[in-house]
Amino acid sequence: MIAHSVRLATALIVAFGASQVCFANDPLAADQVIRQARILDLPNGESRVHMETNSSGIIALAPDLSLALTRKGDRVIASVQNRNVVHADQLFDLDVKTLPHRTVEVRLLDVNFDGIRDLLIETQIGYGGVNVFFDLYLGTEAGFEPQAAGRDLSNPEIDLEQKQITTMQRSGPTWYRSVYLISDDRPYQFMTTTAAGDGMEYVRFLTNDGTLDQEMITDALAEDPRDWKPLRIELPEGAPFPLRGEPDDASATSGALPDGSTIIVRRLSEDHKFVLVEHSKGKIKGWLKTEWLPKPESARF
Repeated sequence: MIAHSVRLATALIVAFGASQVCFANDPLAADQVIRQARILDLPNGESRVHMETNSSGIIALAPDLSLALTRKGDRVIASVQNRNVVHADQLFDLDVKTLPHRTVEVRLLDVNFDGIRDLLIETQIGYGGVNVFFDLYLGTEAGFEPQAAGRDLSNPEIDLEQKQITTMQRSGPTWYRSVYLISDDRPYQFMTTTAAGDGMEYVRFLTNDGTLDQEMITDALAEDPRDWKPLRIELPEGAPFPLRGEPDDASATSGALPDGSTIIVRRLSEDHKFVLVEHSKGKIKGWLKTEWLPKPESARF
């Protein structure tokens, strides 16, 4: 269990087996009034808690185990209580960055598909309310792991069919997407995408240790990202296309692609002046000037 301990307020009475909290009749000072948090139990087993300023709630995790949540201002405290133990173990004490008068959301659901509910806690909100960020704490038989297994997950959604977590984040006109898979009951970032045009994405695939596996620009967005294929472009006839070792005019030439070659598009440089391309057969790889590339009309690179 977690080393930090706090005593549950005696004004709260736990009703195990139901998402309810009751209060004693003792009057409290105006600045200490705690309202009941709104708790919604969904048919899929998920519980959602909406916490206004100065609110509190308790959710049963098991017949003898519960999660106590309290929000005071923009500070949210969570503790795990076993009814056979005098003290509760504090899980976290977070400062939440949110909009004025906005409720803070807490979600309890099985994120890593191990049969135990995990906890997503809203920590901040950005881009005018479009991006809502959550930290993830994995559930255990005794409560939750003390350290977050994921931070700043934007608008997370759990895909039960694919057994993956997806996140979406907007910055200006561009949406960024990430997919997390599960390995040894822990989520890892498997894929990230950035819009590269109408129906086009720049995609990075990662291994479970965070190493880059492959990258591509693709316009073949199959339902399963593992089936995505890189964009292929046929170079025009008439002249060879020099490749550079780095996306820079001063970089040495590393080779040349023959005219009429079919190339695979891998990456776009930060200034959009070069693209990393690969010969589809010879596996020659290097940076090609974007202005030399016959781009599809929908491309923004």
